Amino acid sequence: MLDYAEFIEEGYQHQQKYAKAAGQIGPLDDITPEQRHGKVIEHIGHLIEETIEARVYIPRRSWKNNEPSFLDSDELREEFVAEMFDILLFHRAALAYAGIRGDEFERIAAKKMNYNSKRKDHNVNGTESASQKPG
Repeated sequence: MLDYAEFIEEGYQHQQKYAKAAGQIGPLDDITPEQRHGKVIEHIGHLIEETIEARVYIPRRSWKNNEPSFLDSDELREEFVAEMFDILLFHRAALAYAGIRGDEFERIAAKKMNYNSKRKDHNVNGTESASQKPG
């Protein structure tokens, strides 16, 4: 099973190696906050691109015209899963450039999951209106 916190930790070295080979700055280099922000934005952009590529495998109206999807073909399913994994790779790269370590991500993710499980504005927990002060 994938240990996501460890996956994030490994991402620092993988991203550093990739950056060096590509002649770019890596997450472990001494870089300015502006450079760091730019790399986070760059990798979030790649993550969005991969999300769009994954979305292609989910027909917009398969219920209407029976378009094949990742649910109908082992080959399409494998391609869809590969795109979903690419999303994780760019997520991991963005976290590395943001300086977020695996243990920090795990701690905050657990806190967020706990919060979400108790939110009264989630349909599974209640019917209250969402907070008018997001964040």
